[in-house]
Amino acid sequence: MFRYAILTLMTTVLLLQSCTQEECTTTYTYVTYEPVYKTADEINADIVFVEDRLLENPGKFYYYRDMILINEKGAGVHIVDNSDITAPKKIGFIAIEGNEDISLSDHYIYADTWQNIIVIDIEDIRNPTVVNVINGVKDGVWEVDRGVFLVDYQETEKVESFSCDEYPGDVFFWNGNVLVDATVDQSRFTGAPELALSNDAGGAASDGQAGSLTRMALFNGHFYYINSSVMHIFDASDLSQPDKLNEVYMEWGIETIFPYRNNLFIGANNGMHIFDNSDPSDPRYLSTFAHANACDPVVVQGDIAYVTLRDGNECQNFINELNVVDVSDLLRPQLIASFEMHNPHGLSVRDNNLYLCEADQGLKVFDITEPEEIGENQIGGVKDYFAYDVISVTPELLLMIGDDGFYQFDTQKPSELSLLSSIKVGE
Repeated sequence: MFRYAILTLMTTVLLLQSCTQEECTTTYTYVTYEPVYKTADEINADIVFVEDRLLENPGKFYYYRDMILINEKGAGVHIVDNSDITAPKKIGFIAIEGNEDISLSDHYIYADTWQNIIVIDIEDIRNPTVVNVINGVKDGVWEVDRGVFLVDYQETEKVESFSCDEYPGDVFFWNGNVLVDATVDQSRFTGAPELALSNDAGGAASDGQAGSLTRMALFNGHFYYINSSVMHIFDASDLSQPDKLNEVYMEWGIETIFPYRNNLFIGANNGMHIFDNSDPSDPRYLSTFAHANACDPVVVQGDIAYVTLRDGNECQNFINELNVVDVSDLLRPQLIASFEMHNPHGLSVRDNNLYLCEADQGLKVFDITEPEEIGENQIGGVKDYFAYDVISVTPELLLMIGDDGFYQFDTQKPSELSLLSSIKVGE
């Protein structure tokens, strides 16, 4: 009798568990990011001139004579007449989907889109014309069979019930080609996944100047573009018809390019690579200055290279510092000193001064007379800006770009920067 009672009780418990498992469902609110595709013709058809567009999300920028190009992240480029540096005037905006990097020489703009590099003739500024398309150089997702390119992710909020044994948990997961955020609290994920756009870079051009965060350079009649692992080299003696000359394969994680004298300094997430560019069509690898994984713009003056390392999700590291490197022997670069920083981004160097963007701490100016003591020799700067990148155009003029806009400073007294003009977000 006693054994029978125990057996009956166990059977009842098992039946209850079975019923509970069959009926167990949980309702979750989650977000999906569904891919959006376009054909090359659809992307190129949207390249148009807009008379007036507000500056909303400034990215990289470029200086050329009396003209400034300001990238609107992922959307195109603002063209600014800077003939009066105290009152720059926006001429208009060229809509270019997926644009991040820009260069300019004569009346030709080189700009990247989602899937390629385009050459735009702006001789008639209000009627920009695409005169060339350079395919096969950008990172990205191209579905050849369908003839479409991944250009965005569409965010959609959904409510769905999962059975207890099917719910994937408090994680991100892929459902086919759709990224799902199954978290109840969505505050920790505020945007769609980063696409394979440009990461951070640096460089200078023959007639113009880029910031230190660029992936492309027009230099000595040649055009250079780097993706994550390859440097593509073109003869640009005819700016309207760049001719592919060579490809130089590198380690994965290439981010920036800085031409200096007869060399190319390539910033990567694991180090600075130095190439002999005596033959501009065939750069030759010389050496690498290795560092911890980080976002890595680099600038050079004389025998000294200045490299900033910063943290952040896209940089995959927790280091914020300035490395000062002796490159007098290009085959054996040597670290002179490292200095702890707040969150260094782009930088520029001129004469005895290093201008360094420190994100929400603004722009800082360092005396570099004694390389071993740079970090202790801040002589000036400006606060109340989110500084992203900077270009020292002349000893008297400095350009700065940040999350809140574009700014120009008088640097005749580097320790006392004087604001000359600005184009702020919303203008």
